[in-house]
Amino acid sequence: MVEQHYKFNGTDFNEHGMSTVRDEFFLDLIKKWEDDFHDRYLPFFANYLFANASTMILANQCLVTEPNEDLGMELIEGEIDLDTNLKIENFSKRLTIYALGSNHDLDEPFYFIRDDSMADGMVILKYVPEHDEDDLGPDIPVEGEKIKVSLTKR
Repeated sequence: MVEQHYKFNGTDFNEHGMSTVRDEFFLDLIKKWEDDFHDRYLPFFANYLFANASTMILANQCLVTEPNEDLGMELIEGEIDLDTNLKIENFSKRLTIYALGSNHDLDEPFYFIRDDSMADGMVILKYVPEHDEDDLGPDIPVEGEKIKVSLTKR
């Protein structure tokens, strides 16, 4: 896992998520942070953004959403737990936007995680590998199984 902390001043943005200091939306600033993250930690791209509820509201104000939609899933007991968030959403009148397409590849999810232990004006971008750290690689084939291997350069 790789992470980078970023700071901003929330009072620099209006109710539509537009900066009153620079001609950009808050999501444009997040894109700049994604670019900075990639430049620092090449070849990694951030795939998670952690921030508190007020920062998620600011990001949500930049999106065209329905009134009952919120950006960012909750941490459950300090952990990312998509399954529990989906179960909670089944009983809620609100819908959660869990991820947007990454600015580097719209097919890759960029998850928004609400962490209310974080201070206002603080964002953490992280690259978290898709596979568990305990995953030691592909399953060992059973005798008689055909193996197809492909290598791709990224």
